[in-house]
Amino acid sequence: MAKPKELSLGEWNQSVGTFHEESDRGAAILAGSFAEHTLGQYLKFRIRDKKMADELFNAMGPLSSFSQRIAIAYAFDLISSAQYKDFEIIRKVRNHFAHHPLETTFNTNDIRQLCASLTMFKEINPEQHTKPGERHRIAYLVSCGFSCGSLLDIIEKAEEKAKTQSSL
Repeated sequence: MAKPKELSLGEWNQSVGTFHEESDRGAAILAGSFAEHTLGQYLKFRIRDKKMADELFNAMGPLSSFSQRIAIAYAFDLISSAQYKDFEIIRKVRNHFAHHPLETTFNTNDIRQLCASLTMFKEINPEQHTKPGERHRIAYLVSCGFSCGSLLDIIEKAEEKAKTQSSL
């Protein structure tokens, strides 16, 4: 199986339009999976031995799941408590959509409650999103975006700094 591609902040921005075109289930699973992959990419970036990183993240490795990645990132102070909380909610929402065979939407009570706990939820103007569950969907997608964007930004800035220093 091919190794997952390393993502960039630009690729996240390109994907956002796709997420908005998806069904609630598709948007939740795709954006949540993007967040999981981005957190993994960030953790790999922080590991000095790339061979060891590959072992830790392989299909049976100790960092193969989203929950394990979130726990390690928080335990080693690589993400803030707010990021930890948001990643946990993103994981729960993504898993709910992935594992509930019956219709689930962003208007489902469990999903509404989870999304209302996201950091970005209070930033989403309710008057602009009047369809049932729309505000919750937008809060989820924006939270995925900010979570991914902040980590990808750290990686890209460090890589740019390393390039600059190596060219001196």
